[in-house]
Amino acid sequence: MHSAGRSVTSRGPARRTVSRCGRAAGVWRALLTALCVLFAAAGVQAQPDPRQMSGIPRPDPSLADGSITVRVIRGSFANNVTGHPVELRAGDAVATTETDEEGRATFSSLSPAAQVTVSTTLDGQTLVSQPFAAPGRGGVAVLLVGAGAGGDPVNTPPARPGQVTLGRDSRIQIELVEESVEVYYLLDVINVADGPVEPQTPFEFTLPSTAQGATILQGSSPRTLVDGPRVSVSGGFEPGPTPVRVAYVLPYSGGSLALSQMFPADFEQLLLFVEKWGAMDFTSALVERRGEMAADVAGGSPLLWGAGGRIPSGRAVDLELSGLPHHNRWPRIIALSISGVIVVVSVWGSSGGGGADPAAQGLEALRARRETLFTALVRIERQYRQGKIGAARHGTRRAELMAQLQQVLRDLDERLAPAAMAASTAPDEATA
Repeated sequence: MHSAGRSVTSRGPARRTVSRCGRAAGVWRALLTALCVLFAAAGVQAQPDPRQMSGIPRPDPSLADGSITVRVIRGSFANNVTGHPVELRAGDAVATTETDEEGRATFSSLSPAAQVTVSTTLDGQTLVSQPFAAPGRGGVAVLLVGAGAGGDPVNTPPARPGQVTLGRDSRIQIELVEESVEVYYLLDVINVADGPVEPQTPFEFTLPSTAQGATILQGSSPRTLVDGPRVSVSGGFEPGPTPVRVAYVLPYSGGSLALSQMFPADFEQLLLFVEKWGAMDFTSALVERRGEMAADVAGGSPLLWGAGGRIPSGRAVDLELSGLPHHNRWPRIIALSISGVIVVVSVWGSSGGGGADPAAQGLEALRARRETLFTALVRIERQYRQGKIGAARHGTRRAELMAQLQQVLRDLDERLAPAAMAASTAPDEATA
């Protein structure tokens, strides 16, 4: 579109020149006409190579507010790719739509300023845009250019067997939440070759068995996949870094926690960051240098850091956290045990020494669960007020606890309703 505009502009002055020189001799008219043809040809030749525009978001005020259009072509603007799926990723959310007869896929109803990327896989090649902010007013147009009409690659050659490593900026980061830690793998997969490579073994690894809530973080490659505890990256790796960002929650019940993880590529340099709270510390045989960053330097809570040398693939990265803040469970266990004994004795007495009532035991378990959730809610609010956790984690954890508490309260209502109805009808039966 821009190149066409330049062509029209370049021809306009030439036409005016021809008009002004219309009274000149025929030879001059012929010369000026030839110049116009040359200028027009130069304008056509100056059209940009679509490959140079691929993946670059362009604001387009002519589009509807908040909309994003993605045009997919093979090699040139004359080869639209129709009926082809295109993905839009905004954080953990992924939307998919197909291109129309003009090769365009349209997305709308996005949150303004949210960081997004668009991507598609065409003829075995993954095409990904630069990250950009979802528009508020107007729209954004993106062009994704795949293989040419003859099947020749226009972006990169086919992937060949090779090796990748985890670059020096790769790190493991651990943050503390209520009775659990959040573990972040912020990895840069480096390909130092001059073309795409495919590792001999697939790039995949399995999270610890106690990991919960594994998720892909914003900024990770669109080819990152999480399937339960399994994390993988599909396809080959382009030259340079490929970001792989995943996180999960690891619960604990005492003052210490062990973590062990193997990765499918060599760590060029091991780098660990652990959020410090109270007497927290960590140990690892792989750490050669360590230190502490104050809160004002870390931009939040104080951080412990550790660095080590090269870690070959297949060797476990082991570390142990100690001094984790936790509540002593013995008072609660003793209290629950006493409550259980009281319930059992009461049920036994009311049944004339018979067996325990399963309904009463279930009711007591729900009440204990209710108290546990209330305690957890108070703790998460306290941590938020103290600045121990951020707003995002506070909101997510609070929503989880509230959902669990609502379910427990519903179960209690269902169990208590028959007993309440029986108590309300007892006087009437006695009068009769």
